[in-house]
Amino acid sequence: MLTPKRRAGWRKSTFSDQGNGCVDVDFTTDGVEMRHSKIADSPVFPFTNEQWIALLDEVTSGELTNLNGAVEVTTEPNAWTVRERASGQTLVFTDDEWVAFRLGAAGGEFDPSQPAIVAALAAAS
Repeated sequence: MLTPKRRAGWRKSTFSDQGNGCVDVDFTTDGVEMRHSKIADSPVFPFTNEQWIALLDEVTSGELTNLNGAVEVTTEPNAWTVRERASGQTLVFTDDEWVAFRLGAAGGEFDPSQPAIVAALAAAS
């Protein structure tokens, strides 16, 4: 019998304006998922933990090498486009949304090894 994935719950950076959109992240037993919080039926991009950590390294260093294996990130004025390699689907974030994500990533808010995230996954089981 199939069982649903354990989920920690969707979250966005504490640096985001809570009334506006942002990068929305969820931790599952299979890895990490990303979506856009202000798009009702946003595509959801899956990452292995290794891919996610590589993306966070790119985001926090400011050097988007696109070597994470899951997504490619490109930028133009006030638009950060994240394209999933497997499906070609895209999510577009504003500068403010991306900066909030970057600050949260730098602060460890999206690190799947953090005790609060591990506890949330355990509670969801």
